[in-house]
Amino acid sequence: MNIHHGGTETRRLIGLISSALVVMGVFACSAVCFAETRGNCTKIDDSSRPDCPRAIAFFSRLQNALKNDDNQMVVSMVHYPLLTSLHNKKVHIRNREELLSRFDEVFDAGVRCGILDSTSQDVWGNWQGFTIKSGEVWFDAMIPPGEHPDVKASDYWTKYPFAIITVNNGYGKEHCNHR
Repeated sequence: MNIHHGGTETRRLIGLISSALVVMGVFACSAVCFAETRGNCTKIDDSSRPDCPRAIAFFSRLQNALKNDDNQMVVSMVHYPLLTSLHNKKVHIRNREELLSRFDEVFDAGVRCGILDSTSQDVWGNWQGFTIKSGEVWFDAMIPPGEHPDVKASDYWTKYPFAIITVNNGYGKEHCNHR
């Protein structure tokens, strides 16, 4: 056996094995990456919050309001001041009237697409609240100012109403599955 030929064959074999490992890695990563895009409210794990069912129900009402172009319903689901951005600047929308006057800027095509293309499986929560997919909208149960709830109380996870607290807009969508 020619040492030079053996070296070439070895390099080819290593190249083929490396290529195979890269391809296998891409498929493995794709499966893991897809799994990680799903929320922790329908696939319960150690990070899931006890109020996930209420968050999913709230998200469903938000989707229905947007599907029906019911801006009045959407603005009633917001906690004010609402954190969002306008013209690439962080702003706080102070009340319903201000949100209605800027509704299409706040709930732009990217936000609407993100919400309408999501499912209950995309809802996930953490200590900051609940969101979907890429964080187009954040919402949480709102504890009234000055109230000091007992986190051990039996009604703690059901007592407070949900509201939208942040809308992350301005990112647009190259394509939207919802029509």
